[in-house]
Amino acid sequence: MKIMIDIDDILTNFNLAFLRIAHEMYDEVPIEVEVKIWDFWKSVPNLTLEMEERVWERIRNTPNFYESLPSYANDEDLRRLGELIGEGQHEVYFITSRFPTKGRNVQTQSQRWIQEEIGQPVSVIVSSRKGELCEVLGIEFAVDDAPHHIENLLDHGINTYIMDWPYNRHIDHRLRVKSLGEFLDSVLI
Repeated sequence: MKIMIDIDDILTNFNLAFLRIAHEMYDEVPIEVEVKIWDFWKSVPNLTLEMEERVWERIRNTPNFYESLPSYANDEDLRRLGELIGEGQHEVYFITSRFPTKGRNVQTQSQRWIQEEIGQPVSVIVSSRKGELCEVLGIEFAVDDAPHHIENLLDHGINTYIMDWPYNRHIDHRLRVKSLGEFLDSVLI
């Protein structure tokens, strides 16, 4: 079986990392916020578009930013993913559309984070055209959280599970999961 797993807000907690930086830069911006809209400034109290742009700039200038992200997936699910990859019975592709930051390239930073967490060497593909890429790779199941990537995957006929976040609930799709483990349970039956 061929499986595609997005990284941010599936494996890592990018939303929390972003909010921590925003709070560090602007005391009035809270950390504990439910991000309901894809654009942070539209759902985070006291955060303006200009402030959000400055946070993005800080992230871009942080060396090896992606290697320092907190986990979103729990330890048990990450261990299970490592075991699944180690068994070698399934092809697991990690595809992300992360933008570059200072330091190592996006692919290397992402690989290092995943390898540290799951104890297995992996490859990461950086692409914003996930649907087309998954179609070419013959991906049977995918999981993503970003509305635009979900739509692109579905448009290309990929069996896509949505990692349930408030900002993607407007997408009417029955395949929703709340964790990496729940996704793995669903596709590895």
